[in-house]
Amino acid sequence: MNTKTIFSALVILLVTGIQQVSAQFNAFNVGKLEVYAFVRQGEESIGKAVATLYEDVENTGNWVQVQQMKTNVNGEFGFKLDYNSRYMIEIAKANYITKKVTFDTNVFDKTITSQDFYFAVDFVPGTSATESMPVGNVFYQVEKNKFGYELAGEKAQAK
Repeated sequence: MNTKTIFSALVILLVTGIQQVSAQFNAFNVGKLEVYAFVRQGEESIGKAVATLYEDVENTGNWVQVQQMKTNVNGEFGFKLDYNSRYMIEIAKANYITKKVTFDTNVFDKTITSQDFYFAVDFVPGTSATESMPVGNVFYQVEKNKFGYELAGEKAQAK
């Protein structure tokens, strides 16, 4: 065998191996969980609230900031979350109690495409900038093949 033949064979093996690994990885991670929310107090939208996305990178409870944005004039914001991870979104604005929502995007080795999840955050006036309130947990429901939630203090149930 000459050098060109050996080199060509190695390139083919390398490309084939990368494609197989990529196909295996993507089989369970097709798309993202697209989270959309709006912030309000009663019927009034709350613009310019700060929404901060954190990820529990090593599943240790040590949250690392990933992204931050302000709500638009209609109180809306959105993030795209990878599957098989843990996230927390914290929504804050002066003179309101900070709200936190956790997301467990583990899809249990299921192959799923992008899904949308919509929710509302009801702000409550507060005097302390350090006051915060966990309001819910979002998780994947295998039997329904979609994401559901439980509110803080409630027993886990399908929504």
